[in-house]
Amino acid sequence: MIVLINQDSSCEVTIQNKTYKLEGSQDMLINAYTESVHIQSNENLDLIAVRFKGAGASFFYEEHLDALMQNPNEPIFIEDNILDNQLDTYFLGRLTPSKLPFNIMKIIELLDEQGSDYSVDEVLAIANVPRKILDKMFNLRTGLSFKTYATVKEFEN
Repeated sequence: MIVLINQDSSCEVTIQNKTYKLEGSQDMLINAYTESVHIQSNENLDLIAVRFKGAGASFFYEEHLDALMQNPNEPIFIEDNILDNQLDTYFLGRLTPSKLPFNIMKIIELLDEQGSDYSVDEVLAIANVPRKILDKMFNLRTGLSFKTYATVKEFEN
């Protein structure tokens, strides 16, 4: 996940050939696990990009993760008037304990919906975690490896 915080001039952010306008002092949450993001402006930009590894974004933006899961290619505009000298306060104010580590239950729901047609890459992109971490957390929560669970679901269908 990436949070883009625009400090100054408006700019355009393009994700999979769709363009979104990011106003000054506004931030945008993007599911950018595998997709590239293109930013363009006719003016100099004062843009801050914060890239979260693994499930790091869930500690700051958990309330938005369901919406990103439903539409992974659509960014979410979060707040306005975020200034560079207030970033520490902004992130400290957003920091909350995650209630669903790595959204394992959401991944299980996704596998259940997809049946045998699941895509590991798609699930990893939605979970926003590296494969190794996903396997460990999935095994911890379910008692099965991710691949074993998907195979069981395939035979069940």
